Amino acid sequence: MNIDCRGFGSLVRQLEWKTLGVKLPEDAAVRVSAPRAGLLPDLYRNKLMRGASQAHNALSRYSFRFTLCETVWGTSDYKWVPWTAFEQFEQAYFRACETLSSAKAEVLEKYDEILGILQDSFYTLARDSADRFEATSDEPFDREEFINAVAAQAIGMVPTKEMIRDGLVITMKPKVIVLGSEMIAERNLARTLALETAKVDAEKTTLELEIDTKRRIEQLKVSEAAEETKKEREVKERIRNMKIEAARREAEEAVSPVKEGFAQIAAKIFEAATEMAERMKDAKFVSGSLAKRARQMCEWYQLMNFTGDDSLEEVLMKLGTAAGREADLRSPEEMRTALNDLVRMTTVQSKRLLDEDRLSALEL
Repeated sequence: MNIDCRGFGSLVRQLEWKTLGVKLPEDAAVRVSAPRAGLLPDLYRNKLMRGASQAHNALSRYSFRFTLCETVWGTSDYKWVPWTAFEQFEQAYFRACETLSSAKAEVLEKYDEILGILQDSFYTLARDSADRFEATSDEPFDREEFINAVAAQAIGMVPTKEMIRDGLVITMKPKVIVLGSEMIAERNLARTLALETAKVDAEKTTLELEIDTKRRIEQLKVSEAAEETKKEREVKERIRNMKIEAARREAEEAVSPVKEGFAQIAAKIFEAATEMAERMKDAKFVSGSLAKRARQMCEWYQLMNFTGDDSLEEVLMKLGTAAGREADLRSPEEMRTALNDLVRMTTVQSKRLLDEDRLSALEL
């Protein structure tokens, strides 16, 4: 078993001497490495690192180092965990993962605040580095540019939210060693299982043949019964069609009383509208008698329309409006237009009534 803690190296970076404002001699006999610095405040960085430490400590506590494992795999990262201790090891591993998750949630929640603290710290460090560089070097340099460059470089190394959320991972990586005796036993077991499977398949095939034979016999019986049922249904269907045809012939002689009544109303309105339109053909004004007759016709339609049909409602309303004006305000052109629309509408309604199916009228 191995514990892989990835991404935690991004929380610490090695600085350059130039960033600290120190210039080392180029021909120095001893090379001094620059110090490492945390890229998050210690309070939050230590919480993130604590999860990885707990995971590694759990592996060290519940495992052994075996030379055989290190020889086979060529690495000492993997250790042997006894199965009796695996449950405790797994619980410790899950606690480490929970510690890391809690720490990441806290850092992500306060990320903006942390970033502000780091910026202030980096600018303070940059100003101290500028003072130190200015005191230890005679080279001319732009102080503000140096400070901004050092601070920007440090801020650029700070882990992003995505890096903290997805880049810091603790993974359990198991490996298994299979012994030769176990492989032989596994092979023998596979052969035994194969023989048993072949036997079961043969019995299954025999059973399927028996079931298929019975199914075919039952299917023949069902087919014969279905054929008889189909013939009986066809005879009943022919009888029903004959009855429907007889009813249709009787219905052809009948007309819906509703449509008949509407046809009479439309015919009377058509006759009266045609007569009034003829009188208005060359008229220069609308006579009082004609306007009165138009209004009476509209009122008569409202009283006699028991069918509920409102297809003539709009044109009759226009005619009633034109006829209801004062004598000096009546427009002959408006009356002619309303009467012509009424004649055309009643003609269309009469044609529609003639074209409709008589059987549908009887059902209504």
